[in-house]
Parts: sequence; structure tokens; C-alpha cells
Amino acid sequence: MYYEMDFKMRVPIVIVLLLYISTLSGVTAFCYPQNLVYDKDVPRSFDIRAYETFMSFQGSAIGHCSAKCFADLDCQAMEICVTGGEEYCRLVRGWEPTFLGLDNGDRCQQYKVMMNSTCGPGEFYDRGTGQCLTQEWCDFETSPETSCFLSEDVDDIFNWSRKSGSTSSVSTGPSSAKVGTYYKYIETSSPRLTGDNAKLVSNRIFEDKTYCLSLYYHMYGSTTGTLRIQTKTGNDTSVTHWERSGDQGNSWHSLNNLTLPLDNSTQIIIEGVRGSSYYSDISVDYIVLWPFSCP
Repeated sequence: MYYEMDFKMRVPIVIVLLLYISTLSGVTAFCYPQNLVYDKDVPRSFDIRAYETFMSFQGSAIGHCSAKCFADLDCQAMEICVTGGEEYCRLVRGWEPTFLGLDNGDRCQQYKVMMNSTCGPGEFYDRGTGQCLTQEWCDFETSPETSCFLSEDVDDIFNWSRKSGSTSSVSTGPSSAKVGTYYKYIETSSPRLTGDNAKLVSNRIFEDKTYCLSLYYHMYGSTTGTLRIQTKTGNDTSVTHWERSGDQGNSWHSLNNLTLPLDNSTQIIIEGVRGSSYYSDISVDYIVLWPFSCP
């Protein structure tokens, strides 16, 4: 399950998100999880950047539970329950707290745990280091794609195409973008031939450290070719870090844990290769490069 978060962080996040408690006839309480919907999809394992701080509730389980949650980088929410007059708390991992229909008069309240952050546009709050870090992304929503850290390569056969809605061929390609309205895909109809390739290459200079790449990909069609992610340093031979070939079904898939060692002379390459017929459109959407090794 993925929910959305605004990467651009245009304003400081200072909101405490609460779950409402609905009491029916004063007997049984139901805890409804807050529907957390943001502006961009992000794999839940990567959202370590924007957590809201809790005000201290002296003498309450909430203070104890929030402190534990702040110390546990996998914690996205916490739950305070009262049963038999006693409070207890538990940490909630993942984006969607479980819906609770409570019996025996138990009452629960669930809280989205976030840290106060004043990070600027294009930055996120790294809870592990307590710093504002910059990440790169491509959502293909604007043209020209000035914010995208990938550009069309000149060392390939043809280019990736920006598209909304379905591709031009039946029984191949997605029906819509995974995130937003637009995505990139390789159009494999004539004049494309088997083995023709299209490449996106990074246009940024990277620090000498390990990064983490995440993206969505769609590979549907009976003769689907290959999607691969490579790095190339100077004139060295390209190194393949991830590859998929063949029909993966008519759905978007996520790649959210690809570790890439980069430096100032290394480029990232995302390559799509045509299969044996035009039933081989390959698509990518919402590509994010995180400035740390994968969790």
C-alpha cells in the first residue's frame, strides 16, 4: 500500500494528524484511521523525511509512545488504547493504521508521527541524521522536464516518449500513469526493430557515496523486451544493477530498494529494449533518487 507525500516541501510541516474517535450510543467506540493522502506517491519504506513532532502530554502514555516512535526509524504512527481504565501504546509500521472495531468499551486513538521540519523545496528531513537532504526525482508532469535528473541519451537508437492515457497499441503498455497524469514509455511500433534501445541518462553531478533509486515500471505485452538500470563511469563498461525481461502483466510494479554507488564521473542509465514485435511497450513513472543507501 502506498500513500502520497509532497517531496517539494513547500511549507514547513507543523500539523499533528489525529484519528477521530466515534462513540456509538456511549457503549462501543470505533477507531477510524486518518486517510493520509499527499501530492506524490512514495514507497512507505522511504518516507523517513517528514514526521510531525508531538506536544508533550505529561503523565500520559502518549509521551512515552512518541519517544519510542521517534527512536525507531521504521515507525510511522502510534496507537494509544485504553482498556479496563489502563492506557497502553503500540507502534504502527506502514502507511495505513489498521481499522479497529473495538469491543468491550475499549477506546483507541491513532496518531501520525511526524517531525517538525523547515526543509526547503526539493529537500526532505532525514530522521536518521536530523538533516535536510536533497533528492532528485522525475515525475514527467511538466514539459520541458527541467526538474528531472534524467535526459534523453544521444547514444541510443530512439527516444522515450512522454504520454498520458493509453499507448497507441492494443494489448501492450499501461492505460494511465501510475502517479499523476504523465509517464515515459518506449513506443515499439514501426519503424522500431527487435533490439532497438532507448536510454535515459542522468544529467547531474553526484557526490562520491551510495544512493538509493526507486521507480514504478510497467512491462505488458506478449513480446516485451528488457528494462535495465545501469551505471557508467567515464569510458568504463556499463554495469547493470537491475534488469527485467518479458511480460510482467498489465499493472504497474515498484522497484524501491536499488542501491547505486555514484561519484562525480558516474552516470545512471535507464534503458528500454524493444522485443520481437510491437507488443513490447515498456513504461516508467515517478523515478526518485535518494541521497543515502537503501534502508
